[in-house]
Amino acid sequence: MPWIIARYQPTSLFSLKHGDATSTGAKSLLVPTPFAIRMALLDAAIRTEGIAAGQSAFERIKSLQLALRPPAHAAVTSTFVKVLKPAREDKDEKKRKNPDQKMQQTIAFREYVHLAGELALAFGGHPDALAAVEPWLRQVNYFGKRGSFYQLLAPPEQADALPAGFLHFPPAQASSGGLPRRFPLGLIQRVDEWGQALTFDAVNIYNCAQKRAQKIELGKERLRVNVILAYELIRASRGMALYRRFEAQAH
Repeated sequence: MPWIIARYQPTSLFSLKHGDATSTGAKSLLVPTPFAIRMALLDAAIRTEGIAAGQSAFERIKSLQLALRPPAHAAVTSTFVKVLKPAREDKDEKKRKNPDQKMQQTIAFREYVHLAGELALAFGGHPDALAAVEPWLRQVNYFGKRGSFYQLLAPPEQADALPAGFLHFPPAQASSGGLPRRFPLGLIQRVDEWGQALTFDAVNIYNCAQKRAQKIELGKERLRVNVILAYELIRASRGMALYRRFEAQAH
């Protein structure tokens, strides 16, 4: 199967909380999820070719297999920040559905990841689909949370097979949230992936009326996949953890 490989350099701190984290307690994943990567590619397609191309771009992106090679090092810093959230209402206020809801300050836990080295993404599939996504890969500038910026290092490369050292994410139709059959050394992460039931109407933010009618449900449109990143913890202290990639490990 042919593959196309794009290599990106992180240019800012990365942050993308676990899918089952709360708004006030959010540990960050170390790398972008398949869901976030595919959404970034769809965003680039719509920005360059217009919303009319969104449906066909969505189908092409959905058909691709996805693999990832994480950066050489990941340094995680944890901190507490002040955030605003809606104030609690009494029963009478809830009945009135007051649009001018008050906000209150609270403390939230956050993690930010400094990634040292390149993030390599590989997409496998039909040559026509790969040819279509190649220009979109050039337009991607962030993954996950806005502000987690990346810079494409070189034009995407073609490959006849997936190179060694890449983590090949399970196909969405085979993802059931269970653990992998093999357990190589590394760090277990739970990531989100597009489900087979996901449609373009459900992710199309430009059609507000249709967006309200379409819901993304866990286990159907959004799947949880357990993967093992080729990372080892080499140093840790209060508020900091440093991970290093296994150079010789391949998935």
